[in-house]
Amino acid sequence: MSGEKKKVKLFRPVLALVIGLLIMLISFGTYMVHTSLEDVLEKEYGAPIVTHDLSSSQE
Repeated sequence: MSGEKKKVKLFRPVLALVIGLLIMLISFGTYMVHTSLEDVLEKEYGAPIVTHDLSSSQE
């Protein structure tokens, strides 16, 4: 009987931790999909940032 109670006490925190990590992973994934690098850099530095320049490779 006491063995079953220990499993229930251990199961709930682990379940809550797994659910929390899953929610964090989903929210991070949606943020990365819907946010571009250029938008983040422009917000941080206040000016458009050149991440690549095609004119130098076309010479």
